[in-house]
Amino acid sequence: MKLIKAASLLTSAALALTLTACSSGMVKRDANQTFPVAVSDSSPAFIFPISLHGVPGDTDEVGLAISGGAVSEYGASVISGQQLYDLVGNLSWTLGENMRRQVQRDEMVMSGSAKQYATELDQKMKSLTGKLKTAGVISDPNFDFKYVIVLHVDSAGGMPIPFVTKVTAFGGLMELGSNKIVSYIEKDITLSDEGVLAQMPAEMNQIISQLLNKAEDEEA
Repeated sequence: MKLIKAASLLTSAALALTLTACSSGMVKRDANQTFPVAVSDSSPAFIFPISLHGVPGDTDEVGLAISGGAVSEYGASVISGQQLYDLVGNLSWTLGENMRRQVQRDEMVMSGSAKQYATELDQKMKSLTGKLKTAGVISDPNFDFKYVIVLHVDSAGGMPIPFVTKVTAFGGLMELGSNKIVSYIEKDITLSDEGVLAQMPAEMNQIISQLLNKAEDEEA
């Protein structure tokens, strides 16, 4: 039984890696922004709580796996706020949709009707940053985030395939205060239902890398 279970886990992991390699998407960057974006342990970017619609498995477990993967990959230079999801609800979807509309118009700023959601993001970030300071995640009482990674994951269409789920991740890197969309990504992801806890952190880390770095520095 143990051998069968181990073989199943190895198969799931291998399938997850294969599916990760098959994921595709597009990235758009603000032409006036310098890349790579300067983030560090003393000036980290913040991952806004992600809505994981259509992702197989327990979304709380997947969210924690994404947070753990970000820590492993980026250390303290990227801080995940997934544990604070209940405080923001589905705002990542609203922000992601409005970022998508702006980018489709070749506008790398949350202006017009989208501006209200950028303002709401600023307000939410003040609250979330306060929570992180209270929890001891941030020790500097005067610290405020400059960059926020806002992503939403939603179900994708297509012909159903057993044990495989297709989703689309979209959103980008926002500069707080300026309402600027620093970079935007839209990526179709094919997930292994059994390997999602290994695959989603890898997918999210790759997306974060694409948002922070210039095109030639992206991972293959």
